[in-house]
Amino acid sequence: MLKKFVARGMYIGLVLGYKYPAFRSLYQKSNDLLVSRMYKTYQKHGEAGWEKFWIPTMKEFGRIRAPYIAKEMNIDRNKPSSIGLFHDFEDPVFGVEGHWEKNEDGLDIRVETACKVCDHLNKITEGKSCPAFCHRIMTAMENGTGQALNDKYYIKVHTLLTEGSDACRVSHHFRD
Repeated sequence: MLKKFVARGMYIGLVLGYKYPAFRSLYQKSNDLLVSRMYKTYQKHGEAGWEKFWIPTMKEFGRIRAPYIAKEMNIDRNKPSSIGLFHDFEDPVFGVEGHWEKNEDGLDIRVETACKVCDHLNKITEGKSCPAFCHRIMTAMENGTGQALNDKYYIKVHTLLTEGSDACRVSHHFRD
């Protein structure tokens, strides 16, 4: 019950931040509180500490937000790169700067060069960051979103700011 309540609150804030840009700063500050709480869980219990509450909550948040984002972004549920357009919806609200590139194989890659969540993780970890956060928490949210639109969807992480890269790079795929 609490997981759904938290996920619903995050969804309401996301939509408000999308519709009303003046609300984004408050949403980002509330994300800082959530990220701090998640990191404290990680410090006490490692990644396993996220399994009972945070990962299911982030998947639920992804599931709840998917239909709204799909409608707003005119997402084609049968194209993984189209599902990936959720980045264009969420990034301004979350405080992420990014763009799209094509790799040498013609695959659309989301490149995110600045991230307020990453900045906050670096602050609270005194520069050590927490790559597990992005690998587990953020991908749970993003897979929750994509899989609500097409159950074959998955996101592939190529590089992360939290691992010292110059950008986060992800691509969007369907399982066979």
